[in-house]
Amino acid sequence: MESGDSSEGEFVKETAGPPGLFAVFEDDGETGYLYLYEPGGREVFHHLHTYDRSPDLTVHEEDVRVVWSEDLSKVGVQIWGLMRGIIKLATGQDCRVRVENRDTPGIDDADWLSGF
Repeated sequence: MESGDSSEGEFVKETAGPPGLFAVFEDDGETGYLYLYEPGGREVFHHLHTYDRSPDLTVHEEDVRVVWSEDLSKVGVQIWGLMRGIIKLATGQDCRVRVENRDTPGIDDADWLSGF
């Protein structure tokens, strides 16, 4: 895992999934994205925009967790303990709640949350 200076609001978190595939969450100081990445091919398969930074929204590295479902068929990002974005590997479908502030609710669809 690479990590920037979270006091400046820039960080990267990654976690391995199925062989040859990583899930990465990146905050570049302006936006937050979850994406699927193949390091060998340097290819981003899918990305999911989760937030734009604003005076009402400051996310730190310790607030974010990248998680895989038990069967590795989906990957999600939790921010402040709530699921904010999920990508299904087989179909490329995604589900997200665009985070506007800390009180933005998380994903509540049981089908999407199943397996996490």
